[in-house]
Amino acid sequence: MANLEGRSVRRSLAWDGLRAFEAVYQPHTALAMHEHSAPFFTYVLRGEFVERTGRMDRDCARGSVIFHPPCDAHANAVGPRGTMSLNVEISPELWAELAGVSGQVLSGDVEWLAAAVWREFHRDDAAAELGMDEAVALLCASVRDDRKSPGSVPARRLALSAEYISQHLAPAPRLAEVAHVAGVHPMHLARLFRQRYGYSMGEFVRRRRIAWACGQLASSESSLAAIGLAAGFADQAHFSRTFRRVTGCTPRWYRRHLGDASGVQDRGRLGSEVF
Repeated sequence: MANLEGRSVRRSLAWDGLRAFEAVYQPHTALAMHEHSAPFFTYVLRGEFVERTGRMDRDCARGSVIFHPPCDAHANAVGPRGTMSLNVEISPELWAELAGVSGQVLSGDVEWLAAAVWREFHRDDAAAELGMDEAVALLCASVRDDRKSPGSVPARRLALSAEYISQHLAPAPRLAEVAHVAGVHPMHLARLFRQRYGYSMGEFVRRRRIAWACGQLASSESSLAAIGLAAGFADQAHFSRTFRRVTGCTPRWYRRHLGDASGVQDRGRLGSEVF
């Protein structure tokens, strides 16, 4: 794969029906208007960029997932910190299941499904192709199912609840406070929230704090212990356990596989590392 000026491809994979590459873009890199013949998605691992189309600008921050239809013309303007992303072409069959999602910048729990694709991308065993196919399929299925969710009053109130909690992570709000904002009885909200997301509001807070920690691992030189404490965890062990449960990898693996393009080094102390 040819490198564009300001871009370096760190790793690429290609086999029947799938093509993926991980790329680092230097600060203020500008990619002229271009298009890709196959549908694909981008998972932003570090930094941020603006994706410009003929109709709108898309702000693509760390943790975002962006799906692109075939021949979607766009230009990219990388921010002052540079960026790193995983880009995966998907089959026309999968794309046909994702009608209506193109051009949207997705965030939230979709990040953890994209992170699973990234983890499989870095595996080098005999099951890597199957694992990658499965991770991509699960990501696309989740996006498709979310698109089918009705825009009912409960759904809107749940979205309002999630937004409010996301804006008040430290300290986390109490249930009665969130219920008051959403205009729902606390017991009813707790039940609806778990039905919609598959976990509690407390777990939602932990996942949002882990997302914040991912950004710190990608952009700062702080130790793992310091990041964990700042994210609201009792100690480094608690932080590492929760991080691995949510992301599927340890904080140390996450930081190491972002590479040294940003000059970040792990100064935290961590025991034996397993995937």
